[in-house]
Amino acid sequence: MSQKNDPSFGEENLMPKFNGKQKGGKDFVRCNEQIRIPQVLVVHEGKNLGVMPTREALSKARSFDLDLVEVAPQARPPVCSIMDYGKYMYDKRKRSKSQSHSQKEKEVSFRYVIDDHDLGTKAGQVRRFLEKGFKVKLVVKFKAREKAHKDQGFVTIKKLLALVEDIAVVERPPAFEGNNITARLDGTK
Repeated sequence: MSQKNDPSFGEENLMPKFNGKQKGGKDFVRCNEQIRIPQVLVVHEGKNLGVMPTREALSKARSFDLDLVEVAPQARPPVCSIMDYGKYMYDKRKRSKSQSHSQKEKEVSFRYVIDDHDLGTKAGQVRRFLEKGFKVKLVVKFKAREKAHKDQGFVTIKKLLALVEDIAVVERPPAFEGNNITARLDGTK
């Protein structure tokens, strides 16, 4: 029989292999047949069911019509929980997303050759961010040889700070970093 007609040909490609960087890297969690260690510690609804062979744990999870999910792979034996895998991953992504939004810093960038009206527009942007509770990072960008005009950049950022001094507290004063002048503002005035 040729390989093309053999029904078992290519079955090894159906099973995803774990290399630690698959399916989103560090967010990847093994479940069901992906757990290949011989024994696991099983938990279900907060109750410790004890250490058992992986096949037995998988059949127990299937009897509940749920998945066997590896929640602590670094433990020996690994801790697996009987739960709904889809709901677990949804909650995990939701938690990580809310943690990434907790930084609450917005960036307002401009060049030192900005017009006064445009600077007023940037000041309005800064006000809105501060009123919403964000910290604001001001960045004056320089291109190529413009770094020779650092003093004009400091003048421009100080103009903007004067426009928002009634609502903003300077957390970090203007300083030159790389090709930019940066300052941080907080709205707790």
